[in-house]
Amino acid sequence: MINLIVKRFDPSTESSPYTDVFRINVALENKWTVMDLLNYVQQHIDSSVRYHQHSVCNRGICRRCLAKINGRVQRLCEHVVTNETDVLLEPANDKSVIIDLVTN
Repeated sequence: MINLIVKRFDPSTESSPYTDVFRINVALENKWTVMDLLNYVQQHIDSSVRYHQHSVCNRGICRRCLAKINGRVQRLCEHVVTNETDVLLEPANDKSVIIDLVTN
């Protein structure tokens, strides 16, 4: 069981950030990336979660999916969840949040 903790914020409609916790039952031996977890959340739990994803994702080329993963700026498409039970996701740069994990 993974607790995916996502710092969310829509500056156009909200006055301050908040966190959502998504409990996901996954088999870690399947080598899920954080992007895979977010895709699962968007498809099965909450379709309103926003993050960068496009055709080049999972190749580590564009760096558009950068976010803080447990306090370290990394690519969502490359970070494989291994033994974490809690994964905290925050925007890579809090000052340029467009919505949720999407930044300028």
